[in-house]
Amino acid sequence: MAPKAHVFKAFVVGAMFLSLFSSAVNAEIIIHGTRVVYPAAARDVTLRMNNPGDKPMLVQAWIDDGDASKAPEEMKVPFQLTPALSRLEANATAVLRIGYSKEPLPSDRESLYWLNILEVPPQQSQDENRLAFTFRHRIKLFFRPADLKTNINSAAQKLSWKFEPKGVAKGMARGPLIQVSNPTPYYLSFSKVEVKVQGRTVDLGAGMVAPFAQASFAWPANAEKAPRNAAVHVEVVNDFGGRVPLEKNLL
Repeated sequence: MAPKAHVFKAFVVGAMFLSLFSSAVNAEIIIHGTRVVYPAAARDVTLRMNNPGDKPMLVQAWIDDGDASKAPEEMKVPFQLTPALSRLEANATAVLRIGYSKEPLPSDRESLYWLNILEVPPQQSQDENRLAFTFRHRIKLFFRPADLKTNINSAAQKLSWKFEPKGVAKGMARGPLIQVSNPTPYYLSFSKVEVKVQGRTVDLGAGMVAPFAQASFAWPANAEKAPRNAAVHVEVVNDFGGRVPLEKNLL
């Protein structure tokens, strides 16, 4: 088992190093999904991936609890993932299988974890530095309890959005912001958040709000100071990775 642990650490270090130079790296493996939803009653869930390239790839997979800097063997998560390390041949398909270990998780809301998939071209004898070409995918894994009171398809409609002229958001400097409140038990992700005000579109980026919580988007310094009669336009990412447009009045 010790050699495998060393391999894990080497792969992860390579991925972290490459995050500084991501513009020069291209992923080879295609992941069939942008998120994984694990229903509490499921025996397991699967995620398919394929290698359309002309060379085999080594694939390492692990799940983290939100700390992307930890090595895989340091993670303590209530899931088993197989295979943790595999070789994916050229023009081949493989399946990752995720199982829940039944450790207690909140039953009144979703829990969020992250699935990591690291792809590494096999090293050649004449080139011991091939690790420099690693690429890391990281996608959300939602554990969804049974019998949540709100239906996921109507959850986004229950969000409320408001402008805070002197709000202070965690990790942000003091200043105006748009705040979204989520009264539902689901994590809700946004691929786009925009505010239409006085004929202009103010782009606030993307983000996510946790269950029964709030999230904030900084208001640009060069935008209108106090939007009145404005509407927020968002694209909500659904369970299948699709983008569902939604418009709400800004309070």
